[in-house]
Amino acid sequence: MPRLLIVGDVALFREGMRAAMVVTGEFAAVAAMPIADAMAALGANQFDVVVLDTSRRRAFNQARQLQAAQPGVGIVAFGVSGIDDALACAEAGVRAFVGEEGSVEQVCQAALLAARGLSACPPDLTAGLLDRFAAISREGELRANDRLTSREGEIARLVATGLSNKQIARELTISPATVKNHVHAILGKFDLPRRSAIGRQLQGHTQVAL
Repeated sequence: MPRLLIVGDVALFREGMRAAMVVTGEFAAVAAMPIADAMAALGANQFDVVVLDTSRRRAFNQARQLQAAQPGVGIVAFGVSGIDDALACAEAGVRAFVGEEGSVEQVCQAALLAARGLSACPPDLTAGLLDRFAAISREGELRANDRLTSREGEIARLVATGLSNKQIARELTISPATVKNHVHAILGKFDLPRRSAIGRQLQGHTQVAL
């Protein structure tokens, strides 16, 4: 069974959570400490998983400190209140999430999963995170489109119509070699495997803009 550490700034939270986790009988040891003591304990590899009170903003930095003390330790963020907080926790190395209304059973299951290197996340938070990741991806694609030079944009639109390099060269009165270089640059900026994907990429940008 994993060894569990409860970390938080508020003593009432630490002791209440410790008592609740002991009752589950799922852990070989359960302790509760403030961040300074937790750093030393993790440095000595005394615990396998941490439940961290993330109701305070400085908890995100504390998660980074805990990861630095014992790289790869499973961390459960308890009390995550929104997508922005969840993203901040994920960037800090948090493995699992339990919302503010989470039950003792949910905290226990999240801790057991995190101890095994797995993740846990409430369904509503998962949906919100996926929506945010999709938005970030779209924004990244638009930024790549913005990085195209006017000539690259022109060539990309001609490629999307199905013209060959030679046809584009004649259309723009430039050499096929120059067209080829621009096409390679476009593929690199969009991270595309082949020129046939350029049209779909541009179509996607148009849909986002609409």
